[in-house]
Amino acid sequence: PDDDPFYSAHKFNPFPEAIEQNGVELQDVTRREQQIRSKTGDSKPMSPDPLVGSAASDLATAVDSLPALLDRKKQLEVHTSILQAVMNEVASRDVPQFYELETSMATGSFKNDVGKAKKLVLELVTDPKKGNVEDKVRLVLVFCLATKAKSTDVEEVAEAMKTALETRGSAINSDGSQRGTLGKEERNRLAQGMRAIEYLKHFRSMNMMIPMSEAMEDTTSSTAAGKDMLSSFMKSATNQATGLLAKASEKVGSMLGKSQKHHATRVVEHLCEMKPNSEDDLYLYLDPKVKEDVDVQALRQMTRAPVREIIAFTIGGGCYGEFQNLQMLANERRTVSYGSTELVDPCTFLSQLGQLA
Repeated sequence: PDDDPFYSAHKFNPFPEAIEQNGVELQDVTRREQQIRSKTGDSKPMSPDPLVGSAASDLATAVDSLPALLDRKKQLEVHTSILQAVMNEVASRDVPQFYELETSMATGSFKNDVGKAKKLVLELVTDPKKGNVEDKVRLVLVFCLATKAKSTDVEEVAEAMKTALETRGSAINSDGSQRGTLGKEERNRLAQGMRAIEYLKHFRSMNMMIPMSEAMEDTTSSTAAGKDMLSSFMKSATNQATGLLAKASEKVGSMLGKSQKHHATRVVEHLCEMKPNSEDDLYLYLDPKVKEDVDVQALRQMTRAPVREIIAFTIGGGCYGEFQNLQMLANERRTVSYGSTELVDPCTFLSQLGQLA
């Protein structure tokens, strides 16, 4: 994938920026292609004038570049198709609505009103027109982790979700089929999700978890900015791409331009800055140049060279989202590498939680 110039340039960019640049680059390539084709359509005889000869040479160069230009256009059109497919999937499941509520709970918006959070979660998980099994299980898990809801409230929400899914089905099944009763695979996923919820309830009762509102720092850009970027792309892309993407843009627009700094990213940032009264006070410093223990207080008072290379390794399960979030600390002079005992996708992680119950 890194051989793809568009992917290399935008793989860590926010979704709306990738959409915007895809439209800009596709429009530019299309314009250059049309310019070359319009020149080659001129059938006038060659003139002996040296200026004309120079122009002919330039034209020959342009024609020679056409195959590469067409390959570039083809690559960009593939990205347009991918963006369209992602947006259609997001829109068909009403993912933005789940995302908004999950983010609000995770960032502490319902810290003093758990009852309201419970009401909103209940409405979503029992609505057969919204989300699939994983979307609803994930929402209940976030409700369990991000709020101070009582175990009885979590149980009530989980049972309501289970009953609604078993009797009325979900908006879209795992095989992409439309709303209907759950198939065998979806029922297995639901049972697995219920076990995962039970495990997290037990784990939460042990008070061993960092509150979600403390583990995520909001670095949100405005939602309006995300919508503006999407609208700009829709206008600048080709008519076909615009038509395809327009169908999903309204629902997707509400979740564009938003990001939070995850716990791992904040920890690494604090360690790099040696920030007092943070995780920096708890972590061990190892310096091969120092024979004895490192005096952290003295080290803080010294003039240090900025950190140029970061390697963050998680003992246990890691994920692509955490790796991507850590790239918020990377720049032209700093690289961030990431590793973990195991890299798992969300559905695999949910399965593992269910197995622990």
